[in-house]
Amino acid sequence: MNEPTTTTTESDRGLTGPAAWGRLTVADDLTLPYLGDAQFALLVFEREIPHTAEAKWATTATSIDPVLPHALTTVRAARMRSALVDLEPLFGECALVLVTLRQGSVHVRLAAAERAAIDEIEAWLRQAFPVLEATERQELPVRFWSCGAHGAGSVTRTIDVPSFVAIGPNYPDEVRDRLAALARADSALARSGQLILWYGPPGTGKTYALRALGWEWRQWCELHYVIDPDVFFGQRADYMVDVLLEEDDHLNLDDLHRAKPARWRLLVLEDTGELLAADAKERTGQGLSRLLNLVDGILGQGLRVLVLVTTNEPLRRLHPAVARPGRCAARVEFQPFSTVEASRWLTDHGLAGRAAESVTLAQLFARLAGHSTEPERGVGFGR
Repeated sequence: MNEPTTTTTESDRGLTGPAAWGRLTVADDLTLPYLGDAQFALLVFEREIPHTAEAKWATTATSIDPVLPHALTTVRAARMRSALVDLEPLFGECALVLVTLRQGSVHVRLAAAERAAIDEIEAWLRQAFPVLEATERQELPVRFWSCGAHGAGSVTRTIDVPSFVAIGPNYPDEVRDRLAALARADSALARSGQLILWYGPPGTGKTYALRALGWEWRQWCELHYVIDPDVFFGQRADYMVDVLLEEDDHLNLDDLHRAKPARWRLLVLEDTGELLAADAKERTGQGLSRLLNLVDGILGQGLRVLVLVTTNEPLRRLHPAVARPGRCAARVEFQPFSTVEASRWLTDHGLAGRAAESVTLAQLFARLAGHSTEPERGVGFGR
């Protein structure tokens, strides 16, 4: 005999749903944003829906309006919208979808009586929630990762990015040549290793070059930015695994049917000198070992992932294992401008005069804006 669906208001809430498959009990803290997940699971069991799937992609959509006419329930919470949708009128018996729109990404759970209907429903949803792509306006979708109470989480944002042609003159000749070669590279770069190392003093343009690289590689590689690299390579090994094995469904169904190769991901970890230092094991524990295993060990095998690490430390202070041949696909030292190069840059930007010493890109732009670039005077006994 079927048991009725029940809900409780205790701290350990549970949802129990009837099904010929057996009894389903969902035990969780049913906070508002996750109520739809429990409802979807219960209906799958109640209706004995045999086929399920899920997908996630960055989208240009800003509302769940396209599915509201078919919604059974909706949830509105901070920075998210969700709807449990019955699509039986459109796709036949037992067509059920949970749509969650959160911070630039749409996550869908699908259930249907026939496997073919799953593909049809997903195609319909991708039209309703268009995939976010790089635009000719030089805007690039970037996924920002962080570790929260429920593990790895990401937010997708669209950022303005320059082309390498536009920023090339803002680098000394040697740096520009190395960056130009890297900008022309494709996925074959990974044959030389999966680590890209950028190092040099602050103010030399590493972050700006990173944005340009994302634009130049947009056809074959996605940009993923880890906000908390200390946690990523720290105690939460599950966080790193979640990010590495997470599959973003960026391809549309036509691409999948044509067996188009999956895109690569560029995993960016900025200002992580402590992970790469010669005494990294004493300072950060297993962080360095996990990084090396990712770019040149079993963990990274078969993953379409390149790891770009930036640091303000000079190469001599980094662990020798980091730049080992076969592990490091590219190594770029970001140097200050020489006096000759700095003087030429100032002339090109309408400022007469010769630079008295080597300077960073940040100092040149400060001078262009009329700010002093003199080093601050010390205080106390060291002044």
